[in-house]
Amino acid sequence: MFASFMTVVKSEYLISQEIEPDPIPALFQKSELTDITLIVEGKELHFAKYPLMAGSTVFANMIKDSEDKSRLVLLDVPYKDMIMFLFCLHPETLQDITDENLEKVTRIAHRFKHKGILYRCEQYITEKFKQIPESKDRMYPNFFFHLKVADKFEMGKAIEAGVLTERVEKAYYSGNNDRYSKTLGYEVNENFKELSADTKIKILSRRLRSTEKGIRSLSSNALSSNEPSLWRDDIL
Repeated sequence: MFASFMTVVKSEYLISQEIEPDPIPALFQKSELTDITLIVEGKELHFAKYPLMAGSTVFANMIKDSEDKSRLVLLDVPYKDMIMFLFCLHPETLQDITDENLEKVTRIAHRFKHKGILYRCEQYITEKFKQIPESKDRMYPNFFFHLKVADKFEMGKAIEAGVLTERVEKAYYSGNNDRYSKTLGYEVNENFKELSADTKIKILSRRLRSTEKGIRSLSSNALSSNEPSLWRDDIL
């Protein structure tokens, strides 16, 4: 009786609040191609063991150590984030890594040490750094977001591509009459605040070298053209 009463109350509450439970995508329903059930936030996601175990020793060990090899409970994993991860992993979809799913998918992949997805995420960030506009009158708005993700999840190659290449100068460039801006805006950039101390030092060191290079260039131009206006404080 009590169970029936609670069911009625719950149903009435859902109707009154106009809340519908998140539907499980058809791709993760039980079929002849699935051989494991992932329990995430109480929901069942049916999947295949091979894509999980082949790329992740963590998943492989969890499944091997489980009493029920066909069920795996994943604690402290957001359901929607896991759906994004599985869409990127499922052979039928192999969903692209995008700015919208990058951080969430990377977080899941990093937690379970899934090499395949981690590689794709790092490649995505690295390619984004390589695509920084060649024109110096354009900014790269997501530079610190991508660098934050690379830094947080220990993507060494992506950090290297973002910080230790000449392209990093274009990310900071103000585009104001061929002069570097006096303030870089680091103190108001939330993504920059979340970087590790080591990565911040790398960025600021690179910025300092770029500024010194610009000052030497300005000094050289001033000496060769005898234009004292180049020595004004507002350009340094």
